Amino acid sequence: MTNRKIITIDGGSAEYWRQRKEGFRLIYAAERAAKRLETAPMYLHGGYDEDGDVIAIENLGPYDDMDDAIRAIKGNETAVSILVAQRRTQIGNYPINAVIDALLPEHGGFEDPD
Repeated sequence: MTNRKIITIDGGSAEYWRQRKEGFRLIYAAERAAKRLETAPMYLHGGYDEDGDVIAIENLGPYDDMDDAIRAIKGNETAVSILVAQRRTQIGNYPINAVIDALLPEHGGFEDPD
């Protein structure tokens, strides 16, 4: 016997549409972060040292932004349900474990091959 979580939806309520708007906003923010991550330079110019050589600084900002966006999606039940309905298990190259777990409940998440 399959146990299913039955969700009651009141499509006319303001709260429903506020939650949907927030869910789609979080997904769109993650898509924008993924796009920035694709085009962001790997290193930034950090000035010059005493020999005149360029000091390269790793550009970690886009990676941090993408991590924050994925974390925000995982924390929002509506965003996860939207991605489950779309069957989107990743944004960019970042998997969303909450969506994978919802689509494959018997899988139990990712396993480390080691």
